Amino acid sequence: MKKITLTAAFARFGAELRNPRWACSAIARDGSLVISCWRHFLRSYVDGHERYEDRLSRWLGNYQGRDLLREHLQLAVDNRLSVRQVIATLADPRDRTDTDASAIPKTFSTNGDLVGTVVAFDGDIFVIEFYPV
Repeated sequence: MKKITLTAAFARFGAELRNPRWACSAIARDGSLVISCWRHFLRSYVDGHERYEDRLSRWLGNYQGRDLLREHLQLAVDNRLSVRQVIATLADPRDRTDTDASAIPKTFSTNGDLVGTVVAFDGDIFVIEFYPV
C-alpha cells in the first residue's frame, strides 16, 4: 500500500471530500461510502477480512466530520452501500485519536482489494466488515 495524501486516497475511489480539513467520509461517484479508518482500530483475520469498530461518541473534536460520518453511515445502512477504506496510520502509535487528530502526524494509504459493509450502526457504535474482492 503506497502512502498518499488524504484527498488523493479518496480520489482513488472516485470520492471527493466535502472539506479536506475535517471530513473523513464521502460518497463516491459509484455510490459507495469511502471512510477514513484508523489502522489501530482495524482487526485483521486469517481469512483475509478486516473488522473496523468505533464509537462516534468517542470523538471529542471534529464535530463536523463526526456528524457527516453519522449521516453517511446511516445512508450506507439504509441503502446497503458498499464501503471502501482509506487507512490512516499514526506516525507515533502512542498518540490519542479521540480529540481533534488533524494536527497529529499520520500517513494515508488505500486497500482496493477489500470491500466492506456496515454490519452494525446504532447511531453511535458502528462496525464495518471488509472482505477481499
